[in-house]
Amino acid sequence: MPTNTTGPIKDVSKDVKYLNKDFEGFRNDLIEFAKSYFPTTYTDFNESSPGMMFIEMAAYIGDVLSYYVDSQFKESILAYAEEKRTIYNIAQSLGYKPKVSYPASTVLDVFQTVPATGTGDTTRPNMNYALSVTDATKVKSETTGKTFRFMDNVNFKYSGSNDPTTVSIFETDSNVPTKYLLKKRVRAISGELKEELVTFTSAVQYDKIVLGNPNVIEILSCVDSDGNSWYEVPFLAQDTIFDEIENTSANDSDLTQYNDTAPYLLKLRKTPRRFTAFIRDDNRTEMRFGAGVSDNPDEEIVPNPDRVGSSLASGVSKLDTAFDPANFLNTRTYGLAPSNTTLTIKYTVGGGIEDNVPANDIKNISDITYDIDDSALVAATVQDAKDSVAVNNPDPAAGGRSGESLVEVKNNALAYFQAQSRAVTKEDYMIRALSLPQRFGNIAKTYIVQDEQLNQAEENVQENEGAAAPPLEEQLENINPLVQEGADLKTAQAETKIESAAKVRETIAKARMTSPKKAEETLSGASAANPLGKRSRGGY
Repeated sequence: MPTNTTGPIKDVSKDVKYLNKDFEGFRNDLIEFAKSYFPTTYTDFNESSPGMMFIEMAAYIGDVLSYYVDSQFKESILAYAEEKRTIYNIAQSLGYKPKVSYPASTVLDVFQTVPATGTGDTTRPNMNYALSVTDATKVKSETTGKTFRFMDNVNFKYSGSNDPTTVSIFETDSNVPTKYLLKKRVRAISGELKEELVTFTSAVQYDKIVLGNPNVIEILSCVDSDGNSWYEVPFLAQDTIFDEIENTSANDSDLTQYNDTAPYLLKLRKTPRRFTAFIRDDNRTEMRFGAGVSDNPDEEIVPNPDRVGSSLASGVSKLDTAFDPANFLNTRTYGLAPSNTTLTIKYTVGGGIEDNVPANDIKNISDITYDIDDSALVAATVQDAKDSVAVNNPDPAAGGRSGESLVEVKNNALAYFQAQSRAVTKEDYMIRALSLPQRFGNIAKTYIVQDEQLNQAEENVQENEGAAAPPLEEQLENINPLVQEGADLKTAQAETKIESAAKVRETIAKARMTSPKKAEETLSGASAANPLGKRSRGGY
């Protein structure tokens, strides 16, 4: 063992102060440090001395580094961040997409004329000439030239409580109608339609492109050279999207009761062709794609069962690190990367307060497309119907404004993250409304009210609990509209439906509206197969 022959070991540790972070603090600490530990080495602390020059240079460097450390730490916390780029990045990492602009929206009256058919009292509109105007239609303001587009198709042939077609007499001859005027209403939103073509050669993992125009309101479509659609998702790990399918239940007598409450249906679609839209600090939109470069774009990461621990002497005795439960939720590729194709991207840009045009100002049709089967119709009459289409906004357009301020982005992002995509509390519903895409316009205020139907249903349940079942005739008067309509028609098919539905309604009514004991007695013969009678309320 080595021995110390030079005497006692000196303590070479030095007292270092960490509290001062500005120039003066660093300068004073350095001077004090030099006087304490180098008292005879350097003694000239005059402002003009070379030693003070080096001390102040070191203090300057320390001040600059301290500033950047503090700034970077502050910018890493959304509540204290100040730079737009940092705020946007953190907000989107929390799942919230900043709004770069808000378009204006309004409701348009859409008109067309159709010829009359029939004679005398049987004269009626010839709905064969009723048009279906697609949502690709664009209209403009007369004063500002701002473009608005339809948010839905306008089908004059269809009429329902949620989308009625108003019919009035337009022209007469000797008090006999010769033309009828059809009117429908459709929501319209401001925004200029843009189109870009982007060509990809070889696949690049997690490839990205930047759209050429700022203030993108909505990416309408993205289609490749082979006709395949690419869909926007909130994050690339999501491999399914929801398609809006128009509810055509009005054409099905068995589904008529659902038409008023659900004009559109959501269809779940699994797609490897997907992208995310990322908002940059220059208000331009960046489209990001996956890493799939093969025919198996969403290959799942499945843990190897051979790596699972075993108590057998011949097997491993511990879990391998590759066995991660999170792997069941991930893929290797997160969707396809476009390759050897050209993407046609259509989107809308605009927004702002200037899009809030006054009432009766949107009258010019700049681009309109129709969907009509005119093979068995008179061509001249069809053309006359197309030429008769007109639009107008009875109410002013509203909601257009510039994008969110940085304070709004921070507050909304924190609230969105706190909600965790729930829809439970009133705050959850409010932030979901405020987080809607720009195409839904500007939401100035949100509030929550109780559904009156729920209140009435609860009151009815409380009133009927334990009461005797009403007579069957009274129950039949309150059956659903489908059964009632069938009863009025008195067709064999409808009568069958009435009989079947009546039996179901009778059984349900007895189970719900009698006391538990009586319900059990009423349904004792079928209690084994149908436990409804053993529940006092809402049992089925």
